[in-house]
Amino acid sequence: MRLAIATLSPPPQRFELEDQLEAARMAVEGRFLEAGEVLGQAVDSLGRLLESVNQLSQSLDGDAVAATTGELMTAAANLLALPAQHADRHKTIERLVIAGEHLADGIAGMRRNLAYLRVFAIDIKIAAGSIAIAGHEFGAFAQEICDRIELGSTHLNAFDADLQALRRIFKTAVGHESTLIEQCEGLLATVPAGLASTASGILSHHQCIVAIASDVDALARSIQKKVGAALGALQIGDITRQRVEHISQALVHLRDVQGLTSDQHERMAGCVYSLLAAQLSSTATDFHRDVARIGACMGGIAGDTAALLAIGNRAATRNDSEDLGFLQGLEHHVGEALILVEDMAVADQRALQVGSSAAAAAGRLGGQITQLQGIKTDVQEMALNTTLRCFRSGEMGKPLSVIAVELRAYAGHMETATKEALVALGALSVDARLLSGDGDTPRIAEDIGAALVGAGRKLQQAGNTMESELMSLAAEGRLAMQTLQQAASRVDLEHEIGAVLDEAAGALADYAGDAAPHVDDVLAPLGQLLDRLMKSYTMAQERAVHS
Repeated sequence: MRLAIATLSPPPQRFELEDQLEAARMAVEGRFLEAGEVLGQAVDSLGRLLESVNQLSQSLDGDAVAATTGELMTAAANLLALPAQHADRHKTIERLVIAGEHLADGIAGMRRNLAYLRVFAIDIKIAAGSIAIAGHEFGAFAQEICDRIELGSTHLNAFDADLQALRRIFKTAVGHESTLIEQCEGLLATVPAGLASTASGILSHHQCIVAIASDVDALARSIQKKVGAALGALQIGDITRQRVEHISQALVHLRDVQGLTSDQHERMAGCVYSLLAAQLSSTATDFHRDVARIGACMGGIAGDTAALLAIGNRAATRNDSEDLGFLQGLEHHVGEALILVEDMAVADQRALQVGSSAAAAAGRLGGQITQLQGIKTDVQEMALNTTLRCFRSGEMGKPLSVIAVELRAYAGHMETATKEALVALGALSVDARLLSGDGDTPRIAEDIGAALVGAGRKLQQAGNTMESELMSLAAEGRLAMQTLQQAASRVDLEHEIGAVLDEAAGALADYAGDAAPHVDDVLAPLGQLLDRLMKSYTMAQERAVHS
């Protein structure tokens, strides 16, 4: 009788086992891939979070705070020096006003002298008409004197017009300086002290932000380590998937063995099931261990992320606390000080223009005085020549000679007036150079303004950076927590996979039975199958269990 050859398929429950293993393999592949993506997103979030912390730390480093505080203290001290500076400038402009008044008085005197000279020149012309000898010559000479006097009047009128325009500039400048001094007295009572008092607020706030940044950095790095550990533990997913695939393939290979009786196939299967049960049990043990590690990491991550979220929320709501009150005060004081120094800078510029205008006008006026002096000299020479000619004319020339002498005397008065005008112009030129920057008058308003603008810009930039970065910390913390909470809720690895592995390993052990089967008559096909399985292994643990 021929032996029955085993060509039957495994019992139905063993098909169910293969379905279970396939379901477990697909769950491993899907869930671990999902967990990897979620943790990858967490890695990206943490990277952005740490970058935000780094930017925040750099924007509020100790050197920057010390420099900003120093700038504020210097600006506060320099503000206190402004009243004295502008009081000195006010006195300089007042001296210019006085110099202008002296020049105006001198113009009045010179105008009177020219009027007298004109009268004497006309008298010479009239007296020359009564002299028969050389009367025409005296008349022409007297007309030339009148022409020169008229030219002097023209120069004097131009001098007077320039001076009046300059005096109006001086009076306007005095009014501006008086207003500015009153403004200084009003603001300088509080602004410098307010600026100085904010320095301690800046330092305190900086220390608080540094502490927050340090806490966030420590938590973020702790989460990074846990995420790294979780990502490392996720390798168990790929290991489990491969080992389950190998067990499923082994079942297929076992089913495909031909040429055995049902009894032989059953005994050979019991031996193989025992091996596969050991492989799956080892796989399940490793899976439980690494999944427990993942769970512990994710639990720690959730705790750290909750703490991170709390810090982010605390930082994001700091604008409502008194800790940031100094910023509003500082902005107020800086704003007031900037208005003050901007007005002072305008006054400096105006004073520079006044000084330049005064210096230029002094040069023009000096030239006009020189021309008047030249006219005076011409009149004196003409009067002298007239006297000499009158002397040659004898008794008839005596009246004309008397007039010529008076003409020379009043021309001398004109010289005195022009000299006094030149002295006044000299004083005006000195003060004009002080205003135009040629002197030693300090212009600290511009430096204070630059310091305040720089400090204000740094504080505004730091405030914007702080708000942006702290809000970013809070947002990144919330995103990371949501991501990890989602991962914890959706990746129930133990329930979906671990229990299936344990159940399948138990089923394989049940199929194998307690007693070792007798396989002496199937050693050849069994050895071939075991060799085939050995070659399919990709992990040392599989080979160790196999051995």
